Amino acid sequence: MAKVMMTIQSQDSPPQLQDVQLKYGLADDEIDAQFGVVEIDPADGTYAILVEETAAAKISNNENWKVQGPYSNPKIAPFGPPQAEE
Repeated sequence: MAKVMMTIQSQDSPPQLQDVQLKYGLADDEIDAQFGVVEIDPADGTYAILVEETAAAKISNNENWKVQGPYSNPKIAPFGPPQAEE
């Protein structure tokens, strides 16, 4: 399945992966543990997570976190063959 990115804005402490799973009832296979919770903007308290597309509907705003997304998560790769350095 395809994964999508969601952002969580927390003015309290940074969210931990286990906190996100418990709060939204996400199974281990619905959230990308290798990606984890990535700090996007420390001044704003914004973090990103990757979840399965079907799990994105479970994630919503609550009293502690403002949630946005889902956002696409396209593969980033070079365009064309590598160029030889001169």
